[in-house]
Amino acid sequence: MKKLVLVTIVAFVLLFAMVGIASANGGPHGGYTATTDACAGCHRAHTASGAKLLVANDTTSLCKSCHGTAGAGANTNVDDGLYLSTRDDLAANGDVGSTNTPDNAPLLGGGFLFYKTVATSSSHDVSGTVTAAWGNGSGRGSTAALSTALTCASCHDPHGSPNYRIIKETINGVTGVSVAQVDEGAAKDYDTENWGTGQSNVCAACHSDYHIIAAGSGSDLGLLASGGTAHRIGMPFTYGSNANPETTGYTDANSVNVKVPLANTGATTGTADTVECQTCHLPHGTSAQMTGFAASNGSVAGDSALLRLDNRGVCEACHQK
Repeated sequence: MKKLVLVTIVAFVLLFAMVGIASANGGPHGGYTATTDACAGCHRAHTASGAKLLVANDTTSLCKSCHGTAGAGANTNVDDGLYLSTRDDLAANGDVGSTNTPDNAPLLGGGFLFYKTVATSSSHDVSGTVTAAWGNGSGRGSTAALSTALTCASCHDPHGSPNYRIIKETINGVTGVSVAQVDEGAAKDYDTENWGTGQSNVCAACHSDYHIIAAGSGSDLGLLASGGTAHRIGMPFTYGSNANPETTGYTDANSVNVKVPLANTGATTGTADTVECQTCHLPHGTSAQMTGFAASNGSVAGDSALLRLDNRGVCEACHQK
């Protein structure tokens, strides 16, 4: 009888522990009831094929079963970098998707395989292999291995987080990663470049030696302890009287208008304030092409380095020389 009571108590405690684990704060995969069937969409206690009781062989495959080219559970197709309004956004679970993002709109993060219908020229490798990152405590122009293999879950917490786009609070062993929410209300916006305060912290967790925030003497460049300079991050856009690169952009001699996004550091959503890593780079992948002088990127010739515009055109968008 005592054993039965003990087992009952343990089961009761585990039930509430599991409910606490499953609950998300700021993510699309949470808010479950104690008897939800949603957990079984990703985990199976006895028939799982992957680690952590996943129904897929690996984390990225599981994510892309909804968010990939052939996925059916989410309108955000991260492989092709597109918002597909025709997909099922799991309305039964309270997620009605975006009410202000048009079909086939390009996603803010770019795409792992394609971006704006063109094959990517560089992208983050989320295949689960152990890889190295440029400037990962190794100095600019060199690489060092990440703390773990890179997958979708290296940057995103599938159960939820208080950060924008369920960005994890610990990335590559770096704790306290904080990114402000800017468009996670009822009408989610998947195609307006509208980054929140702290967005560069995501990149800095792996590329710390490129995250220069201190002002150099008499310039907008960050002075490195090892000598030399690099473009500052988190700097306010105060480039004279030129038009804002986020709203009006820059029209070049060939009548091509280019825009780059700035981060919102004020309380008002849409207030363009600072230059972040994502002002110039796409987090998932880019189809930008580099030719001529722009084709040389340190020791990696022709690498597009996740830049969002051809031939490093992100420079002209702000400096307009």
